[in-house]
Amino acid sequence: MGNETYKRGQVEWALWRAFTLARGQSDGPPPIFKTRIKRLLDLDREAGPDQVGADVPASHAFVAPAGGGSGVETPFAALDVFCLGLALDLLDVGFKQSEIVLVMRHLRADLDAWFPRLIARPSLLDRQNRLAKSHPDLPVIERPGRAPLVDARVFLVLNRIEMTEVLSAPGIAAREGQPVFLVPEFCAGLCGLQDRLGVLMPLHRRTVIVVEIAALAQAVTALLGKAPLVPRGRPRSRQT
Repeated sequence: MGNETYKRGQVEWALWRAFTLARGQSDGPPPIFKTRIKRLLDLDREAGPDQVGADVPASHAFVAPAGGGSGVETPFAALDVFCLGLALDLLDVGFKQSEIVLVMRHLRADLDAWFPRLIARPSLLDRQNRLAKSHPDLPVIERPGRAPLVDARVFLVLNRIEMTEVLSAPGIAAREGQPVFLVPEFCAGLCGLQDRLGVLMPLHRRTVIVVEIAALAQAVTALLGKAPLVPRGRPRSRQT
């Protein structure tokens, strides 16, 4: 998507549509949805090293603050919107908002590297089957007696450990009362996910969190290009 940037209203609209594609929602996001986004952005802006840890590689999870002081609207790149969408996925599965900011700052560099590859994959949005022979560099879905299909999905595997007292590995330290997040992993295709879970389970880990991220990246990219400019704030009253 080049160097295009988008305004907050466009971001909210595109994310709402991405989360309601299956329902065919045509209206704009409700206030509670916009509030969830605002809270994540505010927490990210406010969180310093004492909240997220000095070793966190990225200075922000979602979008760098705009220069020019207060009143300047922050522009969002497509990657920023994708990161916000993934944060909403994590919120939906029960992560605390403060945890999400920490995880997303750790993920930011990896997501930056993966994002162009996710949107370049065959579309996961049009529900069309594509033969694997047309995409020899991607994983396949085997079908007995039929030609295999391409598998364009990419899965993010997160290891969240709440019971930190079970950890014994040196170098893994938990803050008191805080969960630990092990190194996230990316698995291409269902076969890659199965292979990785075969290693992690059942003895090393019995619980992990799996999120498919390619469809979200593709939806965000497509919808941002259609997002209308949405005025922010209350409309000014007309002078009579």
